[in-house]
Amino acid sequence: MTGIILHHYEASPFSEKVRAVLGYKQLEWQSVLIPRIMPKPDLLALTGGYRKTPVMQIGRDVYADTHLITRQIEALAPEPSVFPTSDMASSLALEQLGDKRLFLAAVPVLFRPAARAVLIEKLGEEYLARFGADRAALFKGGHVERPDGAFSDAVLPPTLQALDTQLANRDFLLGEQPCIADFAAYHPLWYIRANSGVAPLLDDYPNLLAWADRIRAFGHGQRQDIEASQALDIAAHCSEWQPLPSAVKSRLEPGTRVAVAATDYGTDPTVGELVSTGHDCVTIERDGPGGTPIRVHFPRDGFQVSAVSE
Repeated sequence: MTGIILHHYEASPFSEKVRAVLGYKQLEWQSVLIPRIMPKPDLLALTGGYRKTPVMQIGRDVYADTHLITRQIEALAPEPSVFPTSDMASSLALEQLGDKRLFLAAVPVLFRPAARAVLIEKLGEEYLARFGADRAALFKGGHVERPDGAFSDAVLPPTLQALDTQLANRDFLLGEQPCIADFAAYHPLWYIRANSGVAPLLDDYPNLLAWADRIRAFGHGQRQDIEASQALDIAAHCSEWQPLPSAVKSRLEPGTRVAVAATDYGTDPTVGELVSTGHDCVTIERDGPGGTPIRVHFPRDGFQVSAVSE
């Protein structure tokens, strides 16, 4: 057991990215299902404010954002690797393409009439209205606006065609083995494909569909479902910290009281004491369940760290 606890919900595309990585690495993990929309009291008891899905917990260490989550999984279980050193720049660029442009282009597709009809049947009209209001609030305050149909129409078809062409003579985006680029590009397609009202939009991309089937075949590893109360209890009774990466010089000194918030969307801040600034992550410490200290780790890219007054 790696000690991984994933706080997620089944229909979350970014959660599927992490679940697929766990499947490829055939890891054991524990699952805590969280609400799709606010309020999320048990999750915020760990994160202190960060509300996006998923969040990964290992003991009393909490990891935000799949960019950092997947790298922490890689540190825990390096083989098989999803971060090829020979194609690192290409892999990073495609990861950004999948997580940002492709995902944002996929979102409006799920609100087209055919997709909406499926969602109403599954969730009900009232809940879907609450979901829409929650997501509208999610996109307030950051520098990324909520994507609309025009953005989707402009970005989605050419991106899907480019990926389909790249996969014409290879199993995965950068060769014979999957890497983080595959998992990042996979989850927006999984999101569309999971809705029968719009899944046929992908039928024109046979190489892409065959590739997605290969990713899906990895499964999700060995999952054990637990309650949120159990995860909070694990955090409250853990006495160890996960290793920190080497620190780098920062404009803010350890011990400074800071607020960390995403800059794109979902900008709810987490406040705590700065523990360490690494090359690509920042760690703060705050009071968690039962007053137990919790460390929350964020990527530096896409997050703002600012000093706050006492």
